[in-house]
Amino acid sequence: MSRRTVTEGWPSEPSPSDDYAEDAAADYVDAATVALRLASTEVDLTDAPPPRQGERITPASLRDAMGCLATGVCVITTVAGDDDLAMTANSVTSVSLQPPLILVCVAKTARFHDALLESGRWGVSILDAESHELSTQFATPGRDHAGQLERVQFSRGPATGVALLTSSVAQLECATTAVHPAGDHDVIIGEVKYLSQAGAGRHPLLFHRGRYRWLL
Repeated sequence: MSRRTVTEGWPSEPSPSDDYAEDAAADYVDAATVALRLASTEVDLTDAPPPRQGERITPASLRDAMGCLATGVCVITTVAGDDDLAMTANSVTSVSLQPPLILVCVAKTARFHDALLESGRWGVSILDAESHELSTQFATPGRDHAGQLERVQFSRGPATGVALLTSSVAQLECATTAVHPAGDHDVIIGEVKYLSQAGAGRHPLLFHRGRYRWLL
């Protein structure tokens, strides 16, 4: 299968300033999610920027450096009372096959953080290529606590009851097994209780160098 980036149908967005990005990193979710929230949906087909060696380590420079790592994009879901809560993240990693463990990193200052720790159960929806708007939606600060999934198609996971987004290439349900402090974040490890995959013909949403990309 060939791989290429495409641009048709996605409007461009203004590029944010580094100052705004640093402020956002300080008070919302995690650095990866901040980068996703500020991402342009216009795919740049030009060459990569020139090397930048020996940079001062700042939230902006760390975000840019880690943006060189191409990742998928996930929406993490949990429950708080009667409310479904969701957060965009690409800091999701497989940890162990036996037992089946994965992790997600969440900022301690995020509203989602406390709800996730209290619930102890969460879903991971690995977004498909058509879901860049959902990625942006769930990475936007100031969302209402209630009704976050009112206009989003999802199903209830059979193992935990958390919401799993329909527009995804894979879905996992997890139960938290450990929480490890890591600077301004917590690394939350969960045991996978259920998983499903969309199968052939569906492609993931990708994120690289501050922009959404996808495969054909």
